[in-house]
Amino acid sequence: MVLNQAMEKIDPQSDHEKLSRFALGQRVTFKGKPYSLQRRTTLASGEAAVVLQNEKEQFVIGANQFLAGVQA
Repeated sequence: MVLNQAMEKIDPQSDHEKLSRFALGQRVTFKGKPYSLQRRTTLASGEAAVVLQNEKEQFVIGANQFLAGVQA
């Protein structure tokens, strides 16, 4: 069975819009350590998130935590 319904456009969340000021590959200081922004993504909960990486670690962090602790 195939549904022929049009997909509803989802408006961007404000967190996604706030993250757009950070370019991929941009170096940032997060909680006193330097990282590069590898990608923007969305958590399973629907929250915007970013992947941060430095020489020793890589991790995903929600937008709210990232924006609260980042220094560009």
